[in-house]
Amino acid sequence: MAPLNGLKVIDFTHLLPGELCSTALTDLGCNVLRIEPVTRTLGQLLPPIIEGHSLYFWSLHRNKQRISIDLKKADGVKIARQLIEAADVLIENFRPGVMDRLGLGYAEVSKLNPKLIFCSISGYGQNGSWSGKPGHDLNLIAESGVLGMNAREGEKPILPAVLVSDYMSAMYAAISITSHLYERESTGIGKHIDISMFESALSTMGIMGTALLYEQEHPGVEHFTYPRELPNYTVYECRDKRYLAVASLEPPFWKIFCEKAGIAQLSRKLVTAHDQDVYQTIAAAIKTKSLAEWMEIFENTNCCVSPVSTIAEALQHPPVKERHVVHHMLHPQLGDVPQVTTPLSEAIPGSTAYDDRAEQSNLVLKQLDYSEHEIERLKREKVIL
Repeated sequence: MAPLNGLKVIDFTHLLPGELCSTALTDLGCNVLRIEPVTRTLGQLLPPIIEGHSLYFWSLHRNKQRISIDLKKADGVKIARQLIEAADVLIENFRPGVMDRLGLGYAEVSKLNPKLIFCSISGYGQNGSWSGKPGHDLNLIAESGVLGMNAREGEKPILPAVLVSDYMSAMYAAISITSHLYERESTGIGKHIDISMFESALSTMGIMGTALLYEQEHPGVEHFTYPRELPNYTVYECRDKRYLAVASLEPPFWKIFCEKAGIAQLSRKLVTAHDQDVYQTIAAAIKTKSLAEWMEIFENTNCCVSPVSTIAEALQHPPVKERHVVHHMLHPQLGDVPQVTTPLSEAIPGSTAYDDRAEQSNLVLKQLDYSEHEIERLKREKVIL
């Protein structure tokens, strides 16, 4: 049985940080109910689109029930409040103040449900001069220094392939929620959790931030020797234009790497800073062979040398099969949808895509004891889908 089996989560999220947080809670066993608008959300429009369905959307919403409610209408807010009253957790990622204006802010709904764990994820937190400022992951990694560090000196920063602030804030939110659920066992009361995406991104700069704050001056890029590029912590081009990742930081690993790479003369050199001569010697050696040849040479040497894999290659690595990383979701139109799961899923046997929002709305409202007549009225008045 999953550790959070049966806990009820009301999910008002509409962007990746909140959606990924509720996905993590789903994988931990929570019963997640998404509150969606009656129109299609941004996530449902993002590619890749297959037969009218977004794989982006469905990668995030396995095993989540869904109800479409117009929260600008009083009857819609009434339904939301009824659902919140019986919930353990609420997650939202609107700009600060939106939930309050809807009559669904923490101060209001905690009166209905004092045990509620209410988690807000926003760009800059619930207070402060930037709290109302809009921003997406790119803005947040730019402002937090992450993007600026993702460049060689004098060159244009390279956008990370993953959404750093989105993923970090989602995981911080999930950790905070589970922590406060544990705390609630002894206190009996809920909590308002305030997660800032900017702070989540900035937290990844902890090593560099500590150095800067201590020295009271802005160090040059080369001063930050780890985890930035070092000759024994960087990527080298192979003969076939593929790349080899070398992270042989510890002396025993460094010795093995140098010997296998045919540059044993460097094995006694202690590398703790950017050393252009060492880098050029290694680069010249690695350029003499293809990636496949190097992987054969380094096989089972355990010195922290890896291929720079494509995503297709990554999905073929042994842990993917051995640890059940790919999970299968059954979708009513798309059929079997393989997914890369969170590490929290623990090989759950299968999942479902609840695609028919009208059917789901009916089911949820019947659980709240709404009659068929009342449900039909709400549909006519476009309160629900």
